Amino acid sequence: MSDTRASAPTKTQSSGGIIDTLQSLIVAFVFAMAFRGFVLEGFVIPTGSMAPTLMGAHIRIHSPATGYEYAVDSADIIMAQQMGQRRNDRPIFDPMISRQSPVLAIPGAELAAANRMGDRVLVLKYLAPLTHPTRWDVAVFKNPTDPVGEAPYYIKRMVGMPDETLLIADGDIFTGAFDAKVDDLRIERKPEMVQRAVWQPVYDSDYEPVEVERVEAAMRQRWRGSPWRPSEGWDTRGKREWKWDRKLPASIAWSNETLPLDDWNAYNTYRRDIPLYPMADLAISAAIDAAEPAAFRCTLDLSARGRVFRFAIGAGTATLSVIEAESQVVASTATFPFAPTAAGAPHPTGPMRLECWHVDQRMSLFLDGDLLGFLDYDFGGPLKRILASHFGRTLEQYVANPTGQRPTPTAMEWRFEGSPFSLRHVTVQRDLYYRPDFLSANNQYPTNGTAISGLAFGCDPMNPARLGPSDHLMFGDNSGASKDSRLWGRSHPLVLRELGNDHPFVVPREMLIGKAWSVYVPAPVAMSSGGRAFIPDFGRLRFIR
Repeated sequence: MSDTRASAPTKTQSSGGIIDTLQSLIVAFVFAMAFRGFVLEGFVIPTGSMAPTLMGAHIRIHSPATGYEYAVDSADIIMAQQMGQRRNDRPIFDPMISRQSPVLAIPGAELAAANRMGDRVLVLKYLAPLTHPTRWDVAVFKNPTDPVGEAPYYIKRMVGMPDETLLIADGDIFTGAFDAKVDDLRIERKPEMVQRAVWQPVYDSDYEPVEVERVEAAMRQRWRGSPWRPSEGWDTRGKREWKWDRKLPASIAWSNETLPLDDWNAYNTYRRDIPLYPMADLAISAAIDAAEPAAFRCTLDLSARGRVFRFAIGAGTATLSVIEAESQVVASTATFPFAPTAAGAPHPTGPMRLECWHVDQRMSLFLDGDLLGFLDYDFGGPLKRILASHFGRTLEQYVANPTGQRPTPTAMEWRFEGSPFSLRHVTVQRDLYYRPDFLSANNQYPTNGTAISGLAFGCDPMNPARLGPSDHLMFGDNSGASKDSRLWGRSHPLVLRELGNDHPFVVPREMLIGKAWSVYVPAPVAMSSGGRAFIPDFGRLRFIR
């Protein structure tokens, strides 16, 4: 009998391991580069044109008066340090108290040492037919006016799409078909997810100063108090919970003298030359704790554009109404059930979080984050919207100087009755506001041809923007400090030669990179005061809307 056995080789091939490793590394590198080139790539935000959605180089300010924290553009401070102005103190403002009276002064050198780099974002590239550009995307693209310059990549919000007519009116975007007349343009509304992401803070009662005397000493003047002025018998000064212990009517009214309802952006604090525009696209919210929920009633009136936008709650119903201001005629209304004791609503003994939105020509009411109902309204086109927002002025006056013809300021009053109650977490937020502007040769490259003059692209109601089959229009969320595509002028000759697109002010489809998906490395922080910032601020990791 024979014994058959398997045998093993007597020699090992050690060189094969090295070759296999090198091959694996090469394959991994190729896949990584392909993934980076075609799917996902990281970019650094260089400037504050998208603030506060995305931060460029900035400094975080912490107010000792209220604890409020916000980011400011560091460019002016860094430039001052480079010019040798190291001993100059910088005023520190608390936007919840005052934009004119500082609560502290800090040496410029100390602020400059706290400078942070911009956010790092991951960009999901547009891959036809899997992903396509959509309106309101925050997109990275190549700058068609300077595609080979030092900063060829820009990041802004996509507001204009191919084959459409577009007009900016009172801060909002109106669009229609490519050959549409101005009166046929209709407003573009942002999805709720995007809208929640772009609300910008105006006021928050959680940051009322609790040591009023200390704040007044720092400001060297009497503090005016909350911009919400209470009716007689109701004390809100220096308190973060506002209580009313009677069933008699009470009210709070907004004071524009204390804190204007405009498009001010805290990021631009040290850019005092930026003019401000009154606005009416606002979100007002509060946590309301009524002792007798069934008897409690409240009415919020927001007066703007020649109308009163009324949010009324009581007797088991909620009513949204648009009322003509002069005649008091109700132009449109919507009513729906509102019962604090119903399933899914707050418990009778607990607070209800109420949100009243007036934005993009829509009124919406939310209860604890859930939409209860909405009411859309229309002016009959952007021209009538402009006239309604600029009370007493003609369209000719507006066209002659849209940057000087500011909208009529907004008024607000909130009335309560029927039950003792308390208010907490009272907030006011504003929407994005896209400004009108004039074209300037300083914003256009002389190498691209003769500078274009007149009103910025999309700002002239007599000559709205018309976008071609591959054109996109890009605006920054920080409209007061953003070099938007409406100001760019003509494209670089290279774009004309390679893409055949000679349309000024727009971004061709071929120059879009992708949608900004998330902030994966928020601006780093330092371990100690004055130290080098190198630790990512992981608490600010977020998806981009």
